[in-house]
Amino acid sequence: MKENKRKIIRNLLIIILAFLLVKFIMSFKQENTVNTLTETQKLVRTEIVELTDNTVKIPISGKLKSVNEINIISEVSGLFQGEKFKTGIKFPKGDTLGYIKYDEVENNLNSQKSKLLNQVSRLVSEIKFDYPESYDVWLNFMNNIQFSKPLPDLPTINNVKFKNYLSGKQFYTAYYSSKTMEDKLSKHFIISNFNGTLSEVNIKTGTIVVFGQKIGKFQDPSILEFESSTNIKNTLLIKKKQEVIIQSDLIDGIYEGSVSRINKTIDESSQNMSVFIQTSDKNLYSGMYVHGNILVGKNENSFSIKRSLLNDNKIYIIKDNILIEKEINIIQIIEERAIIKGLDNDDEILSEPIKGSYTGMNIRTQK
Repeated sequence: MKENKRKIIRNLLIIILAFLLVKFIMSFKQENTVNTLTETQKLVRTEIVELTDNTVKIPISGKLKSVNEINIISEVSGLFQGEKFKTGIKFPKGDTLGYIKYDEVENNLNSQKSKLLNQVSRLVSEIKFDYPESYDVWLNFMNNIQFSKPLPDLPTINNVKFKNYLSGKQFYTAYYSSKTMEDKLSKHFIISNFNGTLSEVNIKTGTIVVFGQKIGKFQDPSILEFESSTNIKNTLLIKKKQEVIIQSDLIDGIYEGSVSRINKTIDESSQNMSVFIQTSDKNLYSGMYVHGNILVGKNENSFSIKRSLLNDNKIYIIKDNILIEKEINIIQIIEERAIIKGLDNDDEILSEPIKGSYTGMNIRTQK
């Protein structure tokens, strides 16, 4: 009996101790509190608007090439001769770069000239009596027919009867046969049309060339240009002869150029237009990649901001620590910046965009 009482008392003590232990542990638990929703003010950086004159620039880039550049194509076949026909050699206008052997053609030309001269001498004798008023003109024409010089131009003929007389004597046939042979001979000589340099040579002297073969490239390195692609909005701002600032990653310095022409035909693939920039700076070379800006003009009372601050045609200004949308006029967007109008001096705007910003948003400013 006593043993049972002990067991009961022991169990009761265990239960009481367990209860007290739980109460003791529960006393350490923090009291639950209800959090109230409070509006936070985001700390942002701002700047004060100061209107000024901003230069409107249109970025351009491209590869320079000579404005005067021609591929030299052989118009005849034969043995090429040209000791100076080498890359880098300069030639003045009218100089001979090289020639294709022409002995046979020259002999045929002289033969034609001989026949023409013989025919004209007989005509002059007859003209002296039949058309005395034209005698001196045709005597001078005959004297100017020489084997070492080009054929003289035909005298002006106003008398229809005299013209028919010459035609009946087969004069025109003989003259134009010689003229054709003379033109054929001229194709054997490669003459420089302007002061320039051989930039490419595909053959050596003593090589046989054929009709239509490209044998080199001749260019004037003093006047260069490059083509750049610009969007329609920018292209409409560009005018011929506008100033251009040119730079290259290959050399230091800023160089001058100008807009030489504008192609306002839209490229179907890019939907852009082409602008051509010309420069005569001696520090720039054909084949060089360059970049720069066309200086379209200055926009008065405007402001330059980060492009990321734009919200369509609006921007946030700050009044009494609250964001307010203000409509502006976008003059131009260039890469990461935009030139705008519509702000006032001393307006306060954001320096960086705020994620999730909205009109009426409360902020704290940090200058």
